[in-house]
Amino acid sequence: MPSPKRKKRTAPPPKPGLVVFTDLDGTLLDFHSYSFKAASAALRELKRLNVPLVMVSSKTRAEMMTLSKTLGIVAPFISENGSAIFWPKELSRTKPQGAKASNGFWIRELGTPYEKVRDRLVTFREKTGTACEGFGDWTPDKISRLAGIPLVNAPLAKMREYDEPFIFKPNPPDDKLEAHLKSLGGTGFNVIRGGRFYHLCGPSDKGKAVREVIAWYTKKEPVKPRTLAFGDSPNDWPMLAACDIAIAVKRPDGKYHSALRAHKGIRLAGAPGPEGFNRMILRLLKQLM
Repeated sequence: MPSPKRKKRTAPPPKPGLVVFTDLDGTLLDFHSYSFKAASAALRELKRLNVPLVMVSSKTRAEMMTLSKTLGIVAPFISENGSAIFWPKELSRTKPQGAKASNGFWIRELGTPYEKVRDRLVTFREKTGTACEGFGDWTPDKISRLAGIPLVNAPLAKMREYDEPFIFKPNPPDDKLEAHLKSLGGTGFNVIRGGRFYHLCGPSDKGKAVREVIAWYTKKEPVKPRTLAFGDSPNDWPMLAACDIAIAVKRPDGKYHSALRAHKGIRLAGAPGPEGFNRMILRLLKQLM
């Protein structure tokens, strides 16, 4: 009597990977001190598990390169509100689609060159007589004072490539403010409201850039990775919406931004900035890895 056929064993499907995206100021970095100390445990665990941490910020390439070295991160990062994606060449020998090589990075530019953005602000100011100033008007000392960053970091913050942070002096009434923002935006430009400044940039946003990075990781992995995103402001929503799990951290006043909290499905970190990031990363890694 022939022996029954044994069922062919098949290997279990590979466990999906994980990619974490995070805003910086007010999220991974403390709003006032710019310290990431409260997130140290989460950062160590991400590194131990080899989970990529993709920083997404209004900061410049120069600022984010410095922070990447400080944190020991080898992963793509997204600068100036989604204007450009930077892949370290040590991470990928193959050029990502649409990217170009520059100083040890593959760069995918999604934004408008800074000279055009800056000209847009200056022309608006001259034509309307509106009192507004941006990083292009300020010395590193003034940027340090207004942005609350160490003076040694201010020259890096001034090295804009795509995005001009600016303020009105003083802020106009709400009706005029909205008219000014509408006039500055449109026709290939966006105005983004950040934590300390308005940002004038091209037709890019954090969500477009994040989706490109997710697509790049998806091509690399046998199974589409799960994605998490952390933010604290409305300008983070395009990034949060692009990911599987969206998490809001509390702002410095101990509250969540109402525009984020209003979105269905968003998770609340329970603490501000890097403390909230730390708490949720440690909790979610146990569930997902």
